[in-house]
Amino acid sequence: MDHSDDGMTQRQRRAAIREALTGSGMDPIVAERWCGAWETEARLRGIEPGGDYWEAGKRWIDGQCAARKQPPN
Repeated sequence: MDHSDDGMTQRQRRAAIREALTGSGMDPIVAERWCGAWETEARLRGIEPGGDYWEAGKRWIDGQCAARKQPPN
């Protein structure tokens, strides 16, 4: 597997999630903070980037927002 291609794909997936969040009305800075919070959460859980990493991230972010939590600073 070419990891540079996978890295580009992960960056694109992250950008797509950020755009989906801002498209639903979220402030771009807050959306960026949520993406970073997911990356931290995933590391804590031992989830490696790849596959459905960002789809899982979007579900996690949506759950956090539904619980009215705020992203870390």
